[in-house]
Formats: sequence, structure tokens, C-alpha cells
Amino acid sequence: QARAPPPATRRPGSEHRVPPPRGGSLRRRVFSDRARPLICASSEMRFLTGDDTGILKWVRVEAQKVERLGGPRRRGDAAERLCWAGPAGGDLRESRIAVGYASGAVEAREAASGAVLGSFNLGANIRCLSPIDRDLLAVSKDGAGSVVANWCAEDFPSAASEGAAAGGAAEEGAEAGAEEEGEGDSGMRRFKLPAPVTAACLDPTGSKRLAFGGGENDVKIFDVARGEVSWKAKNMPENYLCLRIPVKLSSLQWATEMAPSKSLLIAGTTDGKVRLYDTSAQRRPLFELQIGHKSGQGTGGYTGTGDDMARPVNCSAVAKTHDGSWSIFLGNTMGVLREYDLRNLSSCKACPIKPGRKSHLDWAAKQLPLRRGYRGIMGAVRDIDVHSSGSVLAAVGLGRFAFVFETKRKKMISKVYMKQKLCSVLLSDESYSNAKGAGSDDEDDDGDITGEEREDRKRASSGCVDEGEGPGDDEVQEGFSSDEGEGGGEGEGGDEGEEGGGGAEEGEGEDEEEGSTAAAEAAAALAKRRKLAKRKKPKARAAGAGRKKARKADP
Repeated sequence: QARAPPPATRRPGSEHRVPPPRGGSLRRRVFSDRARPLICASSEMRFLTGDDTGILKWVRVEAQKVERLGGPRRRGDAAERLCWAGPAGGDLRESRIAVGYASGAVEAREAASGAVLGSFNLGANIRCLSPIDRDLLAVSKDGAGSVVANWCAEDFPSAASEGAAAGGAAEEGAEAGAEEEGEGDSGMRRFKLPAPVTAACLDPTGSKRLAFGGGENDVKIFDVARGEVSWKAKNMPENYLCLRIPVKLSSLQWATEMAPSKSLLIAGTTDGKVRLYDTSAQRRPLFELQIGHKSGQGTGGYTGTGDDMARPVNCSAVAKTHDGSWSIFLGNTMGVLREYDLRNLSSCKACPIKPGRKSHLDWAAKQLPLRRGYRGIMGAVRDIDVHSSGSVLAAVGLGRFAFVFETKRKKMISKVYMKQKLCSVLLSDESYSNAKGAGSDDEDDDGDITGEEREDRKRASSGCVDEGEGPGDDEVQEGFSSDEGEGGGEGEGGDEGEEGGGGAEEGEGEDEEEGSTAAAEAAAALAKRRKLAKRKKPKARAAGAGRKKARKADP
């Protein structure tokens, strides 16, 4: 605790103040100051995060616990991609995880202990990491891709585990040797994609189609089974000024689960646009939507005013929400997370209006309407993951916080300080029980921001005020002194009478009488000043006119 000030400088009531901890506010340190228990099989919702320094952490939302995943750590190697690598079906899906690092290393780890089961090296900056049947698919930024056999099977390959054990002993100084060993493995099939690859996504329906692209490298589909590019996109047609529209691809998501009869792809760009492709109908996008057009406009990070600048789409996720409808979640570099409704895309056709016109944007906004926005995120959003039930989503980014929202009420149910800049997040299948941690009834004590702005607005609009609440009954938080009641007893003056319990009616009457007399005196003084000003102005004009006449008459 901080040292108490000397008695001469102590204010009344300051002896009860509780100084905040040195490491930050109480709300920020709730999760990090608790003891770190072992991860055990439970029904509590949890998620895994990866940061810029290569640390993997488990977060248990209801218990408000954070623990570091065990096993060897790659210092300074950002964990950019995470996915479940257990056998498909049953409860073993989340028994293993696959981690893709910025250096190009890919590891398979035990979800409980963090022990490394196998590893191999690919190109720098892993852009896609996804299970494909019993195998694992990985794609890097330079277009290098590989399919590792049996990494998602029930029994992990013994050769890979032996290689991981040998590599773990000399992990810091033998990365080149590990790369040669991975290339010589017979269970790995490598391929090359047109670079650069900023985003890549595997079709979730099981068709083994990989959509990829990045920058001016437009969207393409690679057939993993046949090992060739099966579809190439065309750019948007020229706008009404006959100018070429740049590609600037930054994110890709499949929407085939929502409309199996179509082959829908949703792409985000670095200039804040969303494009919809139907690969079974045509090669050009059906339409292009500018994010923030008419609805969903972002705000400035420092000023809070409307932000008209186009912000890059960093990440996206297509998932089913709590009510069974499909949505796409888009996060940008300013911490703005939006949700768009996809219910109209199953019957969507190509827009008949050329891009660049407002009528084209209006038509696109009707096909892809904004459902809601999620507030309170600090820093750029790097990754989003939605729960399998669609009721909860998690978002991480540069702000060093992990945010958990309810999709039904866009309510922030948890905000966890993770100490490092986060790169990836992976939600488990455990459902959120909506229980407050530590058995506390106070939401602020849990360290969570629950966001009850909507309820406050409803109460304010209906005019309902709880007993004991009012415009003059502001509660004084514990540990802080009142600014109004210092140095005086309760019930002596009019304001103190309002705060105190007894003599409230008399204090209110006295305040009203004093206020009316003061207002009358002020009005009378103002009237006198106006009368004096009117009287002085004609005299000044006459005196001035007389001086001018005297000067003219003087020879």
C-alpha cells in the first residue's frame, strides 16, 4: 500500500482511500493475479490464444483463470495460426492442437500438457492451417503448401514424434536440420501456389477446395486432391469513369454451408470493401460493398467522431449464430467488429449496376445488410473465432486484450488482459454457462464489462427510476470521499439535507425560496444595466456631434 500523506495535507475522508495496484487497474489484473490451476476436463468454456512472443495461453472464462500452455516455447516466434488437430468426431477432436508460427514452423501439441508431438518447417508466415480428413493442410505467405499425412488421425505417426523429440533437444540451434528432415518425410506432400498469399481458406463442406489470394493476386481455387488450380476469378469491371478497380485482397471465407446449391466466397480487401463470388455461376464478383455505407460507420480511435477513411479488413469468420441464421464477422485495423446478415445471399444474383456508383452500393447493402456492431474493442482485430453453438465469439488483437461477446445481445461478457499482443484465438466446444465467476453478485468484481447500455436506455426512455435513484442521488464509491459533504454535517444546508435522510422536505423548500430570490435579483440587476446603457448612448452621440461642429466653425 502507498504511504499515507502527512496530517497537514490530508483531506477529510481521504484516510479510507485504497490505492490502486502498481501494475494497473483492479479490473485489468483480475485474471492475472489468481493462482494458475491445471487444465482439467470440465464443462467451463475456455479458449486458447497465441501472441507475438510465441506463448500459448488457456483462458477459462467462468473461472476467470489464465494459464500458460506447457511444453517448449519458441521465443520471439509469433503463433499466427491455431486449429484443432485431433481425430474427427467424438471428444478427441480437441485433444491435440496445431500451431503455425511466423518463422514457418508448424507443430502438433497435446492440448492438455503442451508436449510437442511433431513439427516441420514451411515458408515464413503461415496463412492457413486446417485439418483435411486425417491429414493436416498448411499454406505459407510465399505460396508453399504441404499436406502432412495422419497428423489428425487417432494414432499420431511415431516417426513425426521421434523427429519432434530430436528437434526439441536442439530447438534453438538446429532449425535447418529440422527443415531437411521434414522435406525427406514420405508422409508429406508439398505443392506450390501463385504468390503472394495473404489469405487462404479450405472449403468446410469437405470438397478439398482451397481458396487463396492476396494483394493483386486475385482469388483462385486450388484442388488439393488433383493438385491443380481449378478456378480463377476476374477483377471487377471498370467503373463509370472507365478506371480499373484494384484488387487488394486481405481475407477469404467460404459460405457453402449456408447455401449448398451455390459455391459462395466472401472476400475482404485492404480498402474496406467486401466482395461476393459465386464460383459456380461466373468469375467476376456479384457485387462490391463499401463497409460503413449508410450504416455501420466506424469512429476515430482518439476523437470518437465519424471515421470516413476506408480501413483494411484484417480478419473474417462465417458462422451460424444463436438463432440458426448465418452471419459474417469482419474486424478491421481500428478495433471495429461488425456482423453482416447472409440470409439474402442464397438467392442473390449479379448486380446490374456498374461499381463505383451509389446505386450499386445501395443495392449491395440490401443484399448484405448490417446486423450489429460490437463495441469496446481496443486496437486492431487480428483474429476472430465463433463458438460451435453460435452464441459466443472471441476476438483478439493488438490491444493485448481478449474479448468475449454474446452474439444474441452483442454483450461483452469478458475482457481479459493477456500482457502480449495477440495473433490468434481458438474456442473450445464447451458451452458458456452464463455464470459469474467466484460466486460474486457484483459484475465489476468479476473483471468483466457486461455492457448494460441498452437496459439503461430503455429505463431512461420509459421514465422508470428505481427507489433511491435520482438526478441528485449519485452514489459515492467505496474508497473515495464525497466532494459535496466535506467539512460539514448532514442536514445543515439545503444540498446536505438532500443527501441526508432527515429534513429533506424542509431543505428542498429552502432551496427553492433561495433560488427564486436569487433569480429575481439577477433579473433586476440586468434590467438596470440595460436602462443605463440606453441613457448613455444618446449623450455620447450628442457630445461627439458637438465637437465636430465646433471644429468646423473654428477657422
